[in-house]
Amino acid sequence: MKSTSRIVRLLAIAVVLALVVTTGVACKPEPQAEQPEVKIAFLYAIANPERAGGWDRADWPGIVYLRDELGWEVAIAENVAYSDSWNIARNYADNGYDIIVFPSNGFLDAYLEVAPEYPNTWFIMTSLTDTLPNSPRSAAWVPDMYMYGAVVGMIAAKASETGVIGVSGGMPIPVLELMYSGIIEGAKYVNPDARVIVSWAGDWVDIPKHREITELQIQQGADVIFTVTGPATTGVFEAAEAGGAKVIGYAADWYDDAPNAVLTSLIVDKKRMYVDMANQFLSDTLEKKMVMCGAEYFSIADFRGSLPDDKVAEIQDLFEKVKAGEIVIPVVEHPEVGP
Repeated sequence: MKSTSRIVRLLAIAVVLALVVTTGVACKPEPQAEQPEVKIAFLYAIANPERAGGWDRADWPGIVYLRDELGWEVAIAENVAYSDSWNIARNYADNGYDIIVFPSNGFLDAYLEVAPEYPNTWFIMTSLTDTLPNSPRSAAWVPDMYMYGAVVGMIAAKASETGVIGVSGGMPIPVLELMYSGIIEGAKYVNPDARVIVSWAGDWVDIPKHREITELQIQQGADVIFTVTGPATTGVFEAAEAGGAKVIGYAADWYDDAPNAVLTSLIVDKKRMYVDMANQFLSDTLEKKMVMCGAEYFSIADFRGSLPDDKVAEIQDLFEKVKAGEIVIPVVEHPEVGP
């Protein structure tokens, strides 16, 4: 009997040990699949794109996401002349970069011509284009910049007391000509008598030139200003603050740069574009396509007391109606906005 009892006890111990071992194995976490090493390159026409230009600045939350959250290797080419963009893009492709991003419509020709030379590399445009390269690995996230301009025009016309809006830009690239046409039509939707003054500086960095342009616009009655340029935005802010005008910031929230000059900013959610692109790339579902990015990619920054609450409510109501399709601004291209 003692022998039988001892055997039973040993069997019980063995069962308990087996359960412990089995439970431990079952609870052991499965090894996580390693993320592929991805190399992505961005080309910018200005220096210090993180802080300098509105459109390029709007890229930065997306770049931080790719670099810090996904662990991708991110290369930034700054101060790239449009004429040099072909060779710089080729250099990245030759060095094994998986994705090359052109965030500006000014690089459109390079995007269309270089991509077909590298069918195994993804070429992405995140600006205005109406065509894709003849390459299987090409895609574009295309913001509706005419609609963007129309919303800017509505905000400006609602905020303006004089009915005169000053608009300036670095160079008259096609995306800006289209956007500025939208500003004219959006302003006239709100105020048929609104006048939009469009001026070009000839580059993105000449602060005194941009300051002078803005001063001249203010002298002609402009009390709301909008500009698309690079580091020279500083000159626009300086002139606006000195002349008592307000500036609508482009693509990113510019309030911290010039609290006394910024009325608000019309923000573009470019991070959303890069998150979508990355998810599709990692899941092998990225395909040759154009993604149209309408008003759902835009948002109006806080006015921070720059306008009365009732005026802000009117602007927000207009914007919501644009997003809902209740207000449609016809596309009218104005040749006078060109050089």
